Amino acid sequence: MNYTSDHLYASPDYNSGDDSSTIGDDSSPMYQRDVRSRRRLQQYDLPRRNHMKSTLPWLLSISLLSVPKFAVHMGPSILSRELQAPALPLTPSISTLSKFSSHPINHRGSTSIYDEHAAKCDSYGNSAGRETASKGDLYGSTPQLTRHHVSTSNLGRSDLSRHPGSAIDIFRTDPHSVNQLDFHDFGDGFEPGYISDDYVGPAMELMYAWTMIDIEFDSIEARDLAIFEGDYIAENNLPLGLDVWRDKVFITLPKWKTGIPVTLATVPRHSKKRNPKLKPYPSWQWHRSENCEGLTSVFRVQVDECDRLWVLDSGKTELAIRSKQLCPPAIFIFDLRTDNLIRKYTLPDEQIKQDSLYINIAVDIRNHDCSSAVAYLSDVWRYGIVVYDFFKDTTFRVEHPFFYPDPLASRYELHGIKFLWTDGIFGIALSPVDIRDDRTLFFHPMSSFREFAVSTSIFRDKRTADRNAEEFVPVGRPRAKDYGHSSGSAIDRNGVMFFNMVTRDSVWCWDTRKEYIPQNLGVIGTSNVSLIFPNDIKVDHEPEQSVWLISNRLPMYLYGTLNSGNINYRIFKASVKEAIRDTVCDPNYVVPDSDPGLDDNC
Repeated sequence: MNYTSDHLYASPDYNSGDDSSTIGDDSSPMYQRDVRSRRRLQQYDLPRRNHMKSTLPWLLSISLLSVPKFAVHMGPSILSRELQAPALPLTPSISTLSKFSSHPINHRGSTSIYDEHAAKCDSYGNSAGRETASKGDLYGSTPQLTRHHVSTSNLGRSDLSRHPGSAIDIFRTDPHSVNQLDFHDFGDGFEPGYISDDYVGPAMELMYAWTMIDIEFDSIEARDLAIFEGDYIAENNLPLGLDVWRDKVFITLPKWKTGIPVTLATVPRHSKKRNPKLKPYPSWQWHRSENCEGLTSVFRVQVDECDRLWVLDSGKTELAIRSKQLCPPAIFIFDLRTDNLIRKYTLPDEQIKQDSLYINIAVDIRNHDCSSAVAYLSDVWRYGIVVYDFFKDTTFRVEHPFFYPDPLASRYELHGIKFLWTDGIFGIALSPVDIRDDRTLFFHPMSSFREFAVSTSIFRDKRTADRNAEEFVPVGRPRAKDYGHSSGSAIDRNGVMFFNMVTRDSVWCWDTRKEYIPQNLGVIGTSNVSLIFPNDIKVDHEPEQSVWLISNRLPMYLYGTLNSGNINYRIFKASVKEAIRDTVCDPNYVVPDSDPGLDDNC
């Protein structure tokens, strides 16, 4: 992954317009409140200025709004039509890339990718040069960022304006639909009267939303000192990984830049605020150690069924600047009932290559035997898996060509930003135990459109793993022909996989008992406002499982186009049962016969 600006082409006016919601409580940094105060004064002072100067722009705007024929419709997209999403209202495009515009879509009842694919093939093909259909709804990587202004006396219904001829999404316009107008009553400092277009899916519930991350310091003086010394720079703190245990939601903050005082924190699961301050976990002391005894830079964590938190510490800091290996990668295992450290294991030097970056962890426990756990760690930059045996307290490293990135999938384009990332093995997820008392480890590189699998039985020891390289197999077909990059993945007890599609602003699902082909992949959520770069995803251990995911606009953060006045970070939750209902991922869903006339190249 190359985080320099050599491959960056960002729209200069990306910061204009978004789903802006402003934090107005004491959790906001002081300079934010000063900026808002000045803006309010400017608004109040408007009538006292020259009346003609202030009136002419309004008259001009009104006259333009009354001429719908001047509305510009974007051209078709080069994106694969294997996935469609709920319709979005037409809004001005922030980035006008001639080779990457959005395509019109229609929302239909089925969420099967196959259905949309078959319906769109004949009419659109996969050519970027055809004429746009009459619909004005946009989806894809065009940054359609909207904010709806709704008066506080009219919070019972949506007032979504649209251009003539554009389709209406029934989920957006029905005031009784799930997650429709929930956001006027945050009770957390967001300004009343502003509703962010946060619809993601019929089962998705917005749990948290932040413009910037604030930390729970021991005192006001400690906070002021951290700001003064540059130890806390609010806009540099980006939440990335998450997991859930009982009443706690764990959030990781890797140290991409300076000014990040905490790398692992919690928020209450049932918070009264949608933007709570993050509390350091287990305590501040674990984040102040300078001798590598504490936590350095954590990307992801895993809660196991034995009430333990597995923390994979990369040991790397300032990755967006010059990447310093401050401490060796290590595994920390905490008892969640006491918050005490059970064990720390530091990876040996021979398993750490130059520029290694350990970012993901999956934990395998069989028959509730907590002492025989096995953890799999993925090295995204040097393309390997490290297998940790809890009972033996040992590790070994495995490498395979399937862990490498696909050069043809290393080009990314997201909301007007173009970049090249060569990320290897990234998403890892374990299937349920099968009839042979074995599990399958599913994995994929970030820069790839393919899924792969291997039986965990070959990971008994390094010799067995090295001698069974043929046991690593590709699964099915590519998930998409273009923009099929996936980050995290997770599998529930019934074998349904959920995975984030980072360049499609969406979350997909797959029943692992079915063939991995486009018509067997479903969509549980999509939004080019609220799901910009969905990063981590987890399935909790509750009796009725839920899927949790976090979106964080990582490319905008890395390449300097993140607008601190907008909602940038969100955490969503959905009941697994409700998320897959009536989708191809539902075990009871009957897959239709393949259309013999379907052209795979369209």
